[in-house]
Amino acid sequence: MRKHQQEKIQNLVTTLYEATDEIKRQFLRTNIPTVIELLIECQNMAVHIGEFIESVKGEDTRTVELLTQYHTSLYHIAVDIETSNVNFVEQLKIELRMIDNSIQNELKPNKIEVVFFPYKASMWDSLESIWLAAKEDPQCDAYVVPIPYFDRIPGGELGRAHYEGDQFPDYVPILDWENYNLEEHRPDISFIHNAYDSGNVITTVHPDYYSNNLKKYTELLCYSPYFVTFDEVEKHLALSAGLVYSDRVFVQSDRVRDGYVNAIQAYEKEQNCVGGFGKLDEKIVASGSPKFDKIINSKPDDFTLPDEWKKLIEKSDGSWKKIVLYNTSVGPILKGNEKYIAKLRSVFNTFRNHDDIVLWWRPHPLSEATYSSMRPLLLDEYRQLINEYQLENYGIYDNTADLHRALNLSSAFYGDATSLVPMYQCMPKPLMVQNEDLSDHLSIGSVCDTEKYLYFLTLHMNGFFRLDKKTWNVEHMGNFVNEKMLDWRVYHSIHQSGNKLYFSPHSAAAIAIYDITKSTFEYIDLPTPKEMNYNVHSKFSKIIECEGSLYFIPLHYPGIVKLNMEDNSTEIIDEWVASTKEISNPDMGYFPNGVYDERRGSLVLASMNADAVMEVNLSNKTTKSNILGNDKYGYADIVMIDGHYWLLSLGSPCLVSFNIEDGTTLEYKINLEGIPADRFGQFQKILFSENSLYLVPADLQQMVKFSLTNYSYSYVDDFCPASLQSGDSLSKNIPTGYYNVSSSATDKIYVTEKQSNRFIEYDPKTGSLHEESITLTAGSSIVQNFSMHMQGNVLKNANSCTFWEHPYFASLENLFDMISQPVPEPWLHKRLEQQVELRHAEISHPDGKAGIEIYEKSKKAVLD
Repeated sequence: MRKHQQEKIQNLVTTLYEATDEIKRQFLRTNIPTVIELLIECQNMAVHIGEFIESVKGEDTRTVELLTQYHTSLYHIAVDIETSNVNFVEQLKIELRMIDNSIQNELKPNKIEVVFFPYKASMWDSLESIWLAAKEDPQCDAYVVPIPYFDRIPGGELGRAHYEGDQFPDYVPILDWENYNLEEHRPDISFIHNAYDSGNVITTVHPDYYSNNLKKYTELLCYSPYFVTFDEVEKHLALSAGLVYSDRVFVQSDRVRDGYVNAIQAYEKEQNCVGGFGKLDEKIVASGSPKFDKIINSKPDDFTLPDEWKKLIEKSDGSWKKIVLYNTSVGPILKGNEKYIAKLRSVFNTFRNHDDIVLWWRPHPLSEATYSSMRPLLLDEYRQLINEYQLENYGIYDNTADLHRALNLSSAFYGDATSLVPMYQCMPKPLMVQNEDLSDHLSIGSVCDTEKYLYFLTLHMNGFFRLDKKTWNVEHMGNFVNEKMLDWRVYHSIHQSGNKLYFSPHSAAAIAIYDITKSTFEYIDLPTPKEMNYNVHSKFSKIIECEGSLYFIPLHYPGIVKLNMEDNSTEIIDEWVASTKEISNPDMGYFPNGVYDERRGSLVLASMNADAVMEVNLSNKTTKSNILGNDKYGYADIVMIDGHYWLLSLGSPCLVSFNIEDGTTLEYKINLEGIPADRFGQFQKILFSENSLYLVPADLQQMVKFSLTNYSYSYVDDFCPASLQSGDSLSKNIPTGYYNVSSSATDKIYVTEKQSNRFIEYDPKTGSLHEESITLTAGSSIVQNFSMHMQGNVLKNANSCTFWEHPYFASLENLFDMISQPVPEPWLHKRLEQQVELRHAEISHPDGKAGIEIYEKSKKAVLD
C-alpha cells in the first residue's frame, strides 16, 4: 500500500462521514426517498473502496470485512427506515470509525514509488547511486524516465528538441516519458538533477517537467544537483526555481549546505520574502553527492574502449600511453569568445608534438548548444575546429554520455575549473586548471604609490612587484613565505608608513612587512580570535593608521587587529562582533572599508551586508551601530570629507551622505542614461578629488563623477580605455563585470580591464589616462629566478596536486613531465595521497554511500 493510496481511501471514508451527516439531516426532515438514495450511494462507495483495497492488498483484509459489515448495516437500515429512529446514524459512525482505525493500522504505507527524471544522459551520475539504492529495496517501485529537452534559440524561444533515453547505460531500464502519466502514478518521490526550469538560457527541459508542475503530482520532490563545487556556492545556483519547489535539496557537504542556506536567507531578506523557500533546516541536506559515489566506486575494469580509441592509446608492446583528459566548459565560451577558440587551438598544437601522450578531449555536452544560442557568430568556427580535430585523428573526441570512463582511464586532468575538478581530486592523479586565454599579463590587485615606484600585488599569485613610474618596467621584489604560490589575493591592501610597507592578509596567515630600504620581509602572527569559524580565505580589507598603530579592517576575520608599529605587538578588538549579528549575517562579510575620525577618536566602518555604519571608539572599545535606512544590501566604500561621510551603495546606483552627529542621511540616486537601477555592485570604490567624488566602475564600463558643488552626476569623459574607444562589443558579454578595481593607497584610480587584462591608471586631477599590459620580460634574469622559485614551490610544496596554469611557472609541458615518469617522484606520490585525503575530508560520505543515505532519508520522509 502506497501513501497516496491510503490517503485516497481515507478521503473516501471522510466522504462517507459527510454523507452520514447528510442522511441524518434528511431523515429529520422526513425526506425518506432522499435518505434511501444516500444509503444506496454509501453502499456503492463501500463496494468501490473494498474493490480498490483488494486490488492493492489482495483479499481477506480486516478493512474489507468491516466494509462488508458496514454495507450490510446500510441495507438493513434502508429496509427498516420507515420504523427506525435517528439513533441508526450513531451506529453508522461507530462502524466508520472502526473502518478508519483499520485503515490506519492495517493499511499502513509500506510501498513507495520513486521516479527519476534525468534529461542529459551524461548527467545521470548525479542520480545513479540513489536509483541503485531504490531498485534494491523490495518496498520500492523505481522508474527511470528520461525527459526531453530543447535548445534555446537567440531570443529565448524553444528550438530543436532532444531526447537521450537511448544513451543511458545498458543496465538502466528506461521507461518512455510518454508512457509515464504523472497524474495517474502520483509518485511518492520524484528526483531531478536540473533546477533551472525556464531560467536556463541555453537549454530547457520540457515545460511539463518544470519543478512547479512536478510538485503538483508528487509527495516529495528532491533535487540532486548535476554538478559538485569547490565548496563555495555561486549565488545563482542557490536561487534557481527548483530550489523553491523542491522539498529536499541534497548537497555534497556541510560547507556547501551553509553556502546554500546563507545565499537563500540573504535573498529572502533582500526581497522581503522570508520563508519563501520553505524550511531550510529541513530542505537543504548535507548528504554527499552521487557524483562522488560514482567516482569513488568505479574501477578501470568497469569500462571498455572503442577500437579506434585503443589504436591511439596502445603502444606496440601492448602498454598504454599516458592520457590527459581535456575538459572544456560553457562558462569560458561566454567569457572568452574568439580568445577561447584560440586557446583550444593552442592546446591541440601542444599535443600534436607529443606522440607519447594522448589527448582525450571531452567538451561540455552543451558546448555546441551554447555557441548556437549565445554566440551564434562563432558556431561555424567551433564546428570547424571539431572537424579538424577529428580528421587529424591524433586524439580522442568524446561526446558520449559516459563521463566516468574518461575520468577513470586518464592519467591526468587538464581543463576548465568545473565540477570535474573536485571529482578528479578523489583519485590519486594530478590536475592542472587551464588559463582560459593566452595572456601572460599580470592582474593587478592592490597598489601603493611612492615617489618613484608603484608597488603592487597581483590577484592570482603570491608575488610582490614594483613598477617604475617613468618606464613602466616591472620588477619582482619577492614572495611571501609559507603561503600558497597560486591563490586569490594572498594579501589585500598595501599601506606605507615611513620606509615600510604593511600588507593586510586576505588568504595569508600573517601580517607582512616590507622594509623598502633594506629590501627585507618580516611577518607578524595574527592574534587568535574568540570565534574560530570564519572564512579564512578573506580576512582583511583596508589598513588604517592612527596614533602610532595600524588597524586591520576585517572582511571576515572576527575582530579588528591593532598593530603597534613601535614593537609590532598585536591586539584584537572584537567587542563589536556579537552586536553585528543582530543587524547582518557575518558569513556575508563585515567591512570593505573604513576611516579614522580624529574628532571622535573612532574608526567609522561601512557594513558590506547591512544598512549600517559602525563606530568603534579606540579609547574605550565601545561600539555603536548607526542604521541608515537607505540600502538593503550594504555599502562598497566610505570616505570622510570635512567631517562628513559619503557611502557608495552596493545594491543600487547611489551615494548616501551621513551626518554622524545627528544621524541624518541624504540619498543621491544616479540618474544617468545607461546605468541600471537594480544591478548589484556596479561601482566598487569612491575617490575624492577636486571637490568631486569619483565612482570607480566594476560592473559598468564608464566612470561617474559626483559634484559636491551642485550635487549632480556626470560621466567622466576622460576615462576612455581602448575597449571603449574601439566600441568593443565582446567585453559586454563578460558576466562578471568589466574591471577589477585595485585596492590602492594613492590619489589615482587603478583598474584592470578584465577582457584584455590591461592595467589602467587614471588621474582625476589632470584627466590623464595611461593603460598598458603589465608583463614580466621573458628571458630576463628576474623572470628566470621567479619561475624557478615558483615552480619549485608550486610543483613540490603545493597542498595538493591541483595546479593552475600560468605562462611563467606552471605550463602544460610541466604536467606532461610530471606524468611521464615511470614511477611518480616521492613528493608527487605524497601529494597525490594528500589530495585524495583532503577531498574526502571535505565531502559527506567519502565511503561512496551518499546515494543510500539520500534514498533512505527520502523514503523516511514520505512514510513517517
